[in-house]
Amino acid sequence: MKYYAEVLIFEIVMLSSILIWLFTPVYELKGVNYSQLISPLGFQISLFKSTYILVSPLTILALFFFIFSAILPLIWKSSRYSLYSSTISAGFGIVMIINSFIFDERYLHYYGYSILPTPTGSFYISFPYIAVYGFPFYLFIGASAISALNSATKARWLSFRRLTLLDKLKLDLERGEIIKSLMSLANSFYLDYATIGDSTLKINDLVVTKGDEPKISLLFSSGEKIFFGKNHVLYQDREGELRYYDSLEGLKLAIQKILEKSNFNTGLRKDSNELYN
Repeated sequence: MKYYAEVLIFEIVMLSSILIWLFTPVYELKGVNYSQLISPLGFQISLFKSTYILVSPLTILALFFFIFSAILPLIWKSSRYSLYSSTISAGFGIVMIINSFIFDERYLHYYGYSILPTPTGSFYISFPYIAVYGFPFYLFIGASAISALNSATKARWLSFRRLTLLDKLKLDLERGEIIKSLMSLANSFYLDYATIGDSTLKINDLVVTKGDEPKISLLFSSGEKIFFGKNHVLYQDREGELRYYDSLEGLKLAIQKILEKSNFNTGLRKDSNELYN
């Protein structure tokens, strides 16, 4: 299973942020013998050797959104909408963290006095302190920025990686946009073609279609047919013989057939294998 480098960079940063947050707070008030920090479970308050944890749905939701943002691009590769959803989820996580800051400032720290829970209630105490934003907070912001960049560029912002024609067609096949991509290829060769909706492309006597099941009317009409199914590619030659291919071989076949329709002179025609490299 192949993932783009841009997605892997996001995954590393986001998962590192989550892991570090388990041990380092995103925000902390540090004083002499007193600390108040924001952990994944909520607000942890310590005075001398006594520690109290105030469980908060804000931080738990933030952790959930960050985990969901990291997992989604790994399990949903067939559409660019996974990148959009991942960015939205990461954004919600940042919002929950900011809301936890607001909650802390409003209810747990007020005009220089900090809350101290006890078994029978709570009271405010005054201690000198400094406020520190933890390293995970900046990592979460960085991961969210990378996710937004992936969404804006379809995870193609690294300049050192250039997609080959075959890579682009494979990506469009996974996204369900193979007909649109083959139309662009036909346009680049100045070929006349016709379309039926967004599922069928006809170039002379070559018909390329996609769907869950082959259309019988197409399979038994004259000419060549290439059908991109869910897990395979079905090819019918001019004599009506059917052959099955995997997705990669089916894409190579489609490129080859479109090249044959381009009417280039033999001396000028490129070997189709050059397009795969």
